[in-house]
Amino acid sequence: GKTLTVTGKLARANWDTGKWAGYSAHAVKLQFRKKGSSTYTTLKTVKTSSTGTLKTTVTASVDGYYRYVFAGTSTTPAATAAGDFVDVK
Repeated sequence: GKTLTVTGKLARANWDTGKWAGYSAHAVKLQFRKKGSSTYTTLKTVKTSSTGTLKTTVTASVDGYYRYVFAGTSTTPAATAAGDFVDVK
């Protein structure tokens, strides 16, 4: 029943600088998969900050995996983060 803060960053290559740059003002889905299941459910949609960072909170109730999913745009492909496991005690 405690609150978790789930963070991340959406970045893409900047071909002018040759470096990764935060991808701002884009919607990213936070998904959850219960331990023992193979199906992720979308909990909420989070918008990236001006630097591409993601931050939101959820209430943990059961063991499972949290991940961010970006659907992509016309210039940037979709991306799915690996799930991070949370063990609820």
